[in-house]
Amino acid sequence: MVEHWILPPKPEAGFWEQLNGSRPQLDMDSEPGLEDLPDESLFANIDEVAQRILRAMYNNEPLVIFGHDDPDGITSTYILYQFFNSCGYQKHNYYIPNRNIDSHGIQDSFVDYVRQQGYSVVITVDNGIASYEGVEKLKELGCDTLIVDHHLIQPEQLPKAFAILNPQLPECDYPFKSLAGVGVVLMLIRYLGRLLEHEIDYSAYFWTAVGSIADKVPMLGLNRLIVRNVMKLWYEIQDSSVEFLMRNYSRISSEMDMFNFLTYASRLIANGREANGQHAGLRFLLRVGDEKVDLFQNLEGMKKKWEGELNRVFNFVDVITSGFEGRAFIYFDDEDVIPYHLLGTAASYIVSNFGIPAILFKIHNEKMVCEGRCGDGFNIVDAFAYCKEHLLQFGGHPRAAGFTMEPASYDAFLECYNEFLTQNLKQDQAEPPAQVDAVVGTEDLTYQNWELYQKLLPFGIQNPEPLLLVQKTTIAALQNQFQLEYNSVNMPSAQQLDVVIHWKGPANIRVMGYQACEA
Repeated sequence: MVEHWILPPKPEAGFWEQLNGSRPQLDMDSEPGLEDLPDESLFANIDEVAQRILRAMYNNEPLVIFGHDDPDGITSTYILYQFFNSCGYQKHNYYIPNRNIDSHGIQDSFVDYVRQQGYSVVITVDNGIASYEGVEKLKELGCDTLIVDHHLIQPEQLPKAFAILNPQLPECDYPFKSLAGVGVVLMLIRYLGRLLEHEIDYSAYFWTAVGSIADKVPMLGLNRLIVRNVMKLWYEIQDSSVEFLMRNYSRISSEMDMFNFLTYASRLIANGREANGQHAGLRFLLRVGDEKVDLFQNLEGMKKKWEGELNRVFNFVDVITSGFEGRAFIYFDDEDVIPYHLLGTAASYIVSNFGIPAILFKIHNEKMVCEGRCGDGFNIVDAFAYCKEHLLQFGGHPRAAGFTMEPASYDAFLECYNEFLTQNLKQDQAEPPAQVDAVVGTEDLTYQNWELYQKLLPFGIQNPEPLLLVQKTTIAALQNQFQLEYNSVNMPSAQQLDVVIHWKGPANIRVMGYQACEA
């Protein structure tokens, strides 16, 4: 619940003037198209990666895409796999590691798979940048590894791959560094398409939007451009999986509906982890006919199970954080309550509730694993890098990262991590008040303003869903005009209130918090 907030600079201004002023990071006066994307040749090493792929295609070499088992990794694998299909290349396959079985990155099980299948080229997507040893083992097999990734690099542990495509490389001149993994793959496909004079299907942009939203990359710059253009080209997208999902989804009649559909698609394919490099979500995207129907029904069942599991985890986190006060949260799940695949989600939930860095540990496959999350003003990767002498492997983004270590290193790591906190986290750092984007009356929440409001989409990191303040109202007044979602907020029924809300639809609002008006 939002309990404290600060007003916008000009609360007396009109609805759109306030909202527009709250988003200086967005250029609301222009709507760049796909033709405005920067030249992909600005990526370091992109020609080396592309030429090795073209050589494999021309020589009909066997090639495998090594993905990642989250929506960013699934969509990365899918759009590259489909690009190869569209070019008529047929010697490619995929392998999706299961985090519940293997640790992150290239492990021995995948190296054995490459040896058995005789692949001469491996393309890692949305991972690989921390797989120094794995790349060396593939090299011993005579296999060339092409790393296509977006995670932060560790220069001293950079794999000696055939070539690396990653906007985080210091020598990379590509101007936008915050692409999701699937965004980097899209740029590679666009470059290959130019070399082959082969048109890129709009569906690649759709699935790039899905993976980018799911991976919580900043919804600014090129990420925003891609999602906005997917909305613009919505009815020109031809993809059997998109068409199937839309037939089984509620009516889509607005940009908010489109954004919600993209989010739904990401949550559906987040499920489906299997053994031996398989993934039900990816098979659903690739298959047709009755098998697609069966896979969809299975994924829906897994999604509902996941949602129930998520609620259970959130309830557990509410218990362990009850009454917590401190500058950072550290918890070892020694009772194995939080599933490994939800460890990061649980950490994010703590950050959203307390506004402080959170790291959660558990034992997984005889190693200690950790997922860390934080908000602005702290860098969780820097924290892990500071303590890297105690870790087997680490990586991620400034606000979301993870690592693996030996259980015996736990105490030494905690001592090191607390030392980093002391040096880099202010003692009095607390969750700041929520920033209200606009002060409105119910008369401002019209269909005309709703159309303007949707220009702010897509919401996400660095472009959060606007917080609107409705002053001096009552529950009855709101219920008279809107369908309310209370977001676990219990509001007094007869009292006059200042209410902060999220506007979910022309006639739908979600109550985020309130304060009683002074008598």
